[in-house]
Parts: sequence; structure tokens; C-alpha cells
Amino acid sequence: MTSEQAAQLIDDALDLVHQRLISLEHEEQSQAHQALMEEFREWRHPPGGQIDLMVCPGFSAS
Repeated sequence: MTSEQAAQLIDDALDLVHQRLISLEHEEQSQAHQALMEEFREWRHPPGGQIDLMVCPGFSAS
């Protein structure tokens, strides 16, 4: 996976998280909303303004 593909995957995941947060808010499911916020806090508000990508051992960079 290239850096660009990884970045796109993160963007897509964050879009889905955002959509789900809106849905949970409308459904008044505050506990689920809070849990999802906590789970993706660092992704949504990364320290330094960016998410550092690291290569996982055993995966090729193709």
C-alpha cells in the first residue's frame, strides 16, 4: 500500500466516523456517540496536525 493509498483509507474511515457520529447524535445515543468520539479522538485531532504512518513489518510497500 502506498502512502497515498493509506492516506485515502484514513480519509475514508474518518468520513464514515463523521457520518456515524451525526447519525448517533440524531438517534440520541449519547453513550455510543461518546465511545466513538473517544475511539477516534487521535485520528480526528492528531497531535501536530497530522497522523504519522508507519510501515508494518511483513507488509510490502507495493
